[in-house]
Amino acid sequence: MKVGIHLPQWGSLATRAAVLEVACAAEEADLDSVWVADHIAYPIESRTAYPYRSKGPPFSSTDGFLEAITQLAVVAGATSRVRLGTSVLVLPMREPLLATTMLATLDVLSDGRCSFAVGAGWWREEFDVVAAPFDGRGRRMDEQIAILKTAWQHGIFAHHGSSYDFETVASLPLPVQPGGPPLLIGGNGSLSWRRAAAVGDGWHAVGLTVAALRDGRDRIAAIAQTLGRDPDRLTYSTSSGMARSPDETVTRLGEFLDAGIDQVVLNIGTGDADLRAYRRAIDELGESILPQLAGR
Repeated sequence: MKVGIHLPQWGSLATRAAVLEVACAAEEADLDSVWVADHIAYPIESRTAYPYRSKGPPFSSTDGFLEAITQLAVVAGATSRVRLGTSVLVLPMREPLLATTMLATLDVLSDGRCSFAVGAGWWREEFDVVAAPFDGRGRRMDEQIAILKTAWQHGIFAHHGSSYDFETVASLPLPVQPGGPPLLIGGNGSLSWRRAAAVGDGWHAVGLTVAALRDGRDRIAAIAQTLGRDPDRLTYSTSSGMARSPDETVTRLGEFLDAGIDQVVLNIGTGDADLRAYRRAIDELGESILPQLAGR
Protein backbone atom coordinates (compact mmCIF):
# COMPACT_ATOMS: atom_id res chain seq x y z
CA MET A 1 0.00 0.00 0.00
CA LYS A 2 1.24 3.48 -0.89
CA VAL A 3 1.21 6.21 1.76
CA GLY A 4 1.28 9.95 1.16
CA ILE A 5 0.53 13.10 3.15
CA HIS A 6 -1.42 16.30 2.71
CA LEU A 7 0.79 19.37 2.49
CA PRO A 8 0.10 22.45 4.62
CA GLN A 9 -2.10 24.75 2.57
CA TRP A 10 -3.63 27.44 4.80
CA GLY A 11 -2.88 29.43 7.93
CA SER A 12 0.60 30.21 9.20
CA LEU A 13 2.20 27.32 7.26
CA ALA A 14 0.88 28.49 3.88
CA THR A 15 4.34 29.75 2.92
CA ARG A 16 6.96 28.68 0.41
CA ALA A 17 9.41 27.73 3.16
CA ALA A 18 6.96 25.60 5.13
CA VAL A 19 5.42 23.86 2.13
CA LEU A 20 8.80 22.96 0.65
CA GLU A 21 10.21 21.82 3.98
CA VAL A 22 7.32 19.39 4.44
CA ALA A 23 7.40 18.20 0.81
CA CYS A 24 11.16 17.60 0.83
CA ALA A 25 10.96 15.86 4.21
CA ALA A 26 8.27 13.55 2.80
CA GLU A 27 10.49 12.72 -0.16
CA GLU A 28 13.50 12.05 2.06
CA ALA A 29 11.40 9.78 4.31
CA ASP A 30 10.45 7.70 1.25
CA LEU A 31 6.75 8.55 1.39
CA ASP A 32 5.01 7.91 -1.89
CA SER A 33 3.24 11.20 -2.51
CA VAL A 34 2.18 14.68 -1.38
CA TRP A 35 -1.34 16.04 -1.89
CA VAL A 36 -3.31 19.27 -1.80
CA ALA A 37 -7.00 20.12 -1.56
CA ASP A 38 -8.85 22.61 -3.74
CA HIS A 39 -10.71 25.84 -3.08
CA ILE A 40 -10.79 28.96 -5.22
CA ALA A 41 -12.70 31.32 -2.93
CA TYR A 42 -14.28 31.30 0.53
CA PRO A 43 -17.84 32.66 0.49
CA ILE A 44 -18.37 34.63 3.69
CA GLU A 45 -22.12 34.13 3.58
CA SER A 46 -22.82 30.41 3.21
CA ARG A 47 -25.67 28.10 4.15
CA THR A 48 -24.07 24.90 2.83
CA ALA A 49 -22.89 22.53 5.56
CA TYR A 50 -19.32 21.24 5.43
CA PRO A 51 -19.72 17.52 4.62
CA TYR A 52 -16.63 16.08 6.28
CA ARG A 53 -16.95 17.11 9.93
CA SER A 54 -19.68 18.59 12.10
CA LYS A 55 -17.54 21.52 13.32
CA GLY A 56 -17.17 22.85 9.80
CA PRO A 57 -14.02 23.40 7.70
CA PRO A 58 -10.63 23.19 9.46
CA PHE A 59 -9.73 26.55 7.88
CA SER A 60 -11.37 29.94 8.32
CA SER A 61 -12.20 32.69 5.84
CA THR A 62 -9.11 34.66 6.91
CA ASP A 63 -6.63 31.75 6.87
CA GLY A 64 -5.94 31.98 3.15
CA PHE A 65 -5.85 28.90 0.95
CA LEU A 66 -3.07 28.18 -1.55
CA GLU A 67 -4.32 27.34 -5.05
CA ALA A 68 -3.83 23.64 -5.72
CA ILE A 69 -2.09 23.45 -9.10
CA THR A 70 0.17 26.43 -8.45
CA GLN A 71 1.26 24.90 -5.14
CA LEU A 72 2.03 21.54 -6.74
CA ALA A 73 4.03 23.25 -9.49
CA VAL A 74 6.31 24.84 -6.90
CA VAL A 75 6.68 21.50 -5.12
CA ALA A 76 7.46 19.76 -8.42
CA GLY A 77 10.42 22.07 -8.96
CA ALA A 78 11.86 21.36 -5.50
CA THR A 79 11.50 17.56 -5.54
CA SER A 80 12.50 14.76 -7.90
CA ARG A 81 10.76 11.53 -6.83
CA VAL A 82 7.65 12.07 -4.72
CA ARG A 83 4.35 11.96 -6.61
CA LEU A 84 1.94 14.91 -6.65
CA GLY A 85 -1.82 14.67 -6.18
CA THR A 86 -5.06 16.54 -5.60
CA SER A 87 -7.59 15.48 -2.97
CA VAL A 88 -9.76 16.55 -4.66
CA LEU A 89 -9.75 18.97 -7.58
CA VAL A 90 -13.26 20.37 -8.13
CA LEU A 91 -13.32 20.00 -11.89
CA PRO A 92 -16.76 21.54 -12.67
CA MET A 93 -15.62 24.92 -11.31
CA ARG A 94 -13.05 25.11 -14.12
CA GLU A 95 -13.10 25.65 -17.88
CA PRO A 96 -12.05 22.26 -19.28
CA LEU A 97 -9.41 23.29 -21.82
CA LEU A 98 -7.64 25.47 -19.27
CA ALA A 99 -7.73 22.59 -16.78
CA THR A 100 -6.45 20.21 -19.47
CA THR A 101 -3.47 22.44 -20.23
CA MET A 102 -2.62 23.20 -16.60
CA LEU A 103 -2.68 19.55 -15.53
CA ALA A 104 -0.71 18.39 -18.58
CA THR A 105 1.86 21.15 -17.96
CA LEU A 106 2.28 20.01 -14.37
CA ASP A 107 2.80 16.43 -15.54
CA VAL A 108 5.43 17.56 -18.06
CA LEU A 109 7.31 19.77 -15.60
CA SER A 110 7.23 17.10 -12.87
CA ASP A 111 8.45 14.46 -15.33
CA GLY A 112 5.29 12.39 -15.05
CA ARG A 113 4.73 12.37 -11.29
CA CYS A 114 1.05 13.43 -11.16
CA SER A 115 -2.18 11.75 -10.11
CA PHE A 116 -5.38 13.75 -9.84
CA ALA A 117 -8.43 12.90 -7.77
CA VAL A 118 -11.30 14.95 -9.20
CA GLY A 119 -14.75 15.53 -7.80
CA ALA A 120 -18.02 17.28 -8.52
CA GLY A 121 -17.79 19.54 -5.46
CA TRP A 122 -20.15 20.30 -2.58
CA TRP A 123 -20.01 24.06 -1.87
CA ARG A 124 -22.83 25.70 -3.83
CA GLU A 125 -21.85 29.22 -2.78
CA GLU A 126 -18.29 28.74 -4.04
CA PHE A 127 -19.67 27.72 -7.44
CA ASP A 128 -21.84 30.84 -7.37
CA VAL A 129 -18.98 33.28 -6.74
CA VAL A 130 -16.85 31.84 -9.56
CA ALA A 131 -19.87 31.91 -11.93
CA ALA A 132 -19.98 28.14 -12.42
CA PRO A 133 -23.40 26.40 -12.35
CA PHE A 134 -23.83 24.13 -9.36
CA ASP A 135 -26.76 22.20 -10.79
CA GLY A 136 -25.71 19.71 -13.46
CA ARG A 137 -22.10 19.69 -12.27
CA GLY A 138 -21.86 15.88 -12.37
CA ARG A 139 -22.97 15.79 -15.98
CA ARG A 140 -20.46 18.51 -16.85
CA MET A 141 -17.69 16.65 -15.05
CA ASP A 142 -18.36 13.53 -17.12
CA GLU A 143 -17.88 15.61 -20.24
CA GLN A 144 -14.79 17.30 -18.80
CA ILE A 145 -13.20 13.93 -18.05
CA ALA A 146 -13.83 12.89 -21.66
CA ILE A 147 -12.15 16.10 -22.84
CA LEU A 148 -9.14 15.55 -20.58
CA LYS A 149 -8.63 11.98 -21.70
CA THR A 150 -9.04 12.79 -25.40
CA ALA A 151 -6.67 15.75 -25.20
CA TRP A 152 -4.05 13.78 -23.29
CA GLN A 153 -4.19 10.90 -25.75
CA HIS A 154 -4.41 12.75 -29.07
CA GLY A 155 -3.40 16.38 -28.48
CA ILE A 156 -5.37 17.64 -31.49
CA PHE A 157 -9.12 17.11 -31.35
CA ALA A 158 -12.61 18.61 -31.48
CA HIS A 159 -15.44 18.16 -29.00
CA HIS A 160 -19.17 18.47 -29.52
CA GLY A 161 -21.15 17.85 -26.35
CA SER A 162 -24.15 19.15 -24.46
CA SER A 163 -22.09 21.33 -22.11
CA TYR A 164 -18.96 22.07 -24.17
CA ASP A 165 -18.69 22.48 -27.92
CA PHE A 166 -15.60 23.53 -29.84
CA GLU A 167 -13.92 22.90 -33.17
CA THR A 168 -10.51 21.30 -33.64
CA VAL A 169 -7.86 22.62 -31.28
CA ALA A 170 -4.30 21.68 -30.39
CA SER A 171 -3.75 21.01 -26.69
CA LEU A 172 -0.04 20.30 -26.52
CA PRO A 173 2.39 19.16 -25.29
CA LEU A 174 1.05 15.77 -24.30
CA PRO A 175 1.62 14.68 -20.69
CA VAL A 176 4.70 12.60 -19.97
CA GLN A 177 2.56 9.70 -18.75
CA PRO A 178 1.06 7.91 -21.78
CA GLY A 179 -2.63 8.72 -21.94
CA GLY A 180 -2.21 11.30 -19.19
CA PRO A 181 -2.01 11.28 -15.40
CA PRO A 182 -4.30 8.84 -13.56
CA LEU A 183 -7.72 10.34 -12.80
CA LEU A 184 -9.23 9.05 -9.56
CA ILE A 185 -12.88 9.85 -8.98
CA GLY A 186 -13.57 11.49 -5.65
CA GLY A 187 -16.88 11.07 -3.86
CA ASN A 188 -18.71 8.94 -1.35
CA GLY A 189 -21.86 7.70 -3.05
CA SER A 190 -23.45 5.70 -5.83
CA LEU A 191 -22.89 8.30 -8.56
CA SER A 192 -19.18 8.50 -7.73
CA TRP A 193 -18.90 4.70 -7.60
CA ARG A 194 -20.42 4.36 -11.06
CA ARG A 195 -18.23 7.14 -12.46
CA ALA A 196 -15.10 5.56 -10.98
CA ALA A 197 -16.02 2.16 -12.42
CA ALA A 198 -16.95 3.52 -15.83
CA VAL A 199 -14.39 6.21 -16.67
CA GLY A 200 -11.97 6.61 -13.76
CA ASP A 201 -8.57 5.12 -13.10
CA GLY A 202 -9.75 4.52 -9.55
CA TRP A 203 -11.67 5.89 -6.59
CA HIS A 204 -10.60 8.37 -3.92
CA ALA A 205 -12.77 8.58 -0.78
CA VAL A 206 -12.55 11.16 1.99
CA GLY A 207 -13.30 10.52 5.65
CA LEU A 208 -15.01 7.13 5.39
CA THR A 209 -14.93 4.29 7.91
CA VAL A 210 -13.16 1.06 7.03
CA ALA A 211 -16.52 -0.66 6.58
CA ALA A 212 -17.72 2.05 4.20
CA LEU A 213 -14.48 1.87 2.22
CA ARG A 214 -14.79 -1.89 1.86
CA ASP A 215 -18.39 -1.52 0.74
CA GLY A 216 -17.53 1.17 -1.80
CA ARG A 217 -14.63 -0.83 -3.17
CA ASP A 218 -16.80 -3.92 -3.59
CA ARG A 219 -19.54 -1.94 -5.31
CA ILE A 220 -17.10 -0.28 -7.73
CA ALA A 221 -15.50 -3.64 -8.54
CA ALA A 222 -18.90 -5.17 -9.28
CA ILE A 223 -19.93 -2.30 -11.55
CA ALA A 224 -16.58 -2.37 -13.35
CA GLN A 225 -17.02 -6.06 -14.10
CA THR A 226 -20.46 -5.48 -15.60
CA LEU A 227 -18.92 -2.80 -17.84
CA GLY A 228 -16.13 -5.08 -19.01
CA ARG A 229 -13.39 -3.33 -17.02
CA ASP A 230 -10.90 -5.18 -14.83
CA PRO A 231 -11.57 -3.97 -11.25
CA ASP A 232 -8.06 -5.01 -10.20
CA ARG A 233 -6.60 -2.40 -12.55
CA LEU A 234 -8.32 0.39 -10.62
CA THR A 235 -6.68 2.21 -7.70
CA TYR A 236 -8.65 2.37 -4.45
CA SER A 237 -7.54 5.36 -2.41
CA THR A 238 -8.62 7.30 0.67
CA SER A 239 -7.75 10.40 2.66
CA SER A 240 -7.63 9.89 6.43
CA GLY A 241 -6.46 11.57 9.60
CA MET A 242 -3.28 10.31 11.20
CA ALA A 243 -3.83 8.50 14.50
CA ARG A 244 -2.50 9.77 17.83
CA SER A 245 0.35 7.25 18.12
CA PRO A 246 2.53 5.29 15.67
CA ASP A 247 1.03 1.98 16.84
CA GLU A 248 -2.50 3.28 16.25
CA THR A 249 -1.49 4.51 12.80
CA VAL A 250 -0.04 1.10 11.92
CA THR A 251 -3.27 -0.53 13.05
CA ARG A 252 -5.41 1.89 11.05
CA LEU A 253 -3.31 1.48 7.91
CA GLY A 254 -3.46 -2.28 8.32
CA GLU A 255 -7.25 -2.10 8.43
CA PHE A 256 -7.26 -0.08 5.22
CA LEU A 257 -4.95 -2.65 3.62
CA ASP A 258 -7.25 -5.50 4.67
CA ALA A 259 -10.19 -3.60 3.13
CA GLY A 260 -8.45 -3.59 -0.25
CA ILE A 261 -7.26 0.03 -0.19
CA ASP A 262 -4.16 0.63 -2.32
CA GLN A 263 -3.30 4.15 -1.25
CA VAL A 264 -3.78 6.30 1.85
CA VAL A 265 -3.26 10.05 2.06
CA LEU A 266 -2.73 11.11 5.67
CA ASN A 267 -3.76 14.42 7.17
CA ILE A 268 -1.05 15.20 9.70
CA GLY A 269 -2.66 18.26 11.20
CA THR A 270 -5.04 21.15 10.74
CA GLY A 271 -4.14 24.79 10.28
CA ASP A 272 -2.88 25.07 13.88
CA ALA A 273 -0.21 22.37 13.42
CA ASP A 274 3.37 23.65 13.40
CA LEU A 275 6.39 22.45 11.44
CA ARG A 276 7.63 20.41 14.39
CA ALA A 277 4.39 18.39 14.32
CA TYR A 278 4.79 17.73 10.60
CA ARG A 279 8.45 16.74 10.96
CA ARG A 280 7.71 14.48 13.92
CA ALA A 281 4.89 12.74 12.04
CA ILE A 282 6.98 12.32 8.88
CA ASP A 283 9.89 10.91 10.91
CA GLU A 284 7.52 8.42 12.58
CA LEU A 285 6.15 7.38 9.21
CA GLY A 286 9.58 6.88 7.66
CA GLU A 287 11.36 5.28 10.61
CA SER A 288 8.66 3.18 12.24
CA ILE A 289 5.27 3.06 10.57
CA LEU A 290 6.15 2.29 6.94
CA PRO A 291 8.67 -0.47 7.85
CA GLN A 292 6.00 -2.18 9.98
CA LEU A 293 3.45 -1.80 7.22
CA ALA A 294 5.87 -3.29 4.69
CA GLY A 295 6.10 -6.36 6.89
CA ARG A 296 2.44 -7.01 6.23
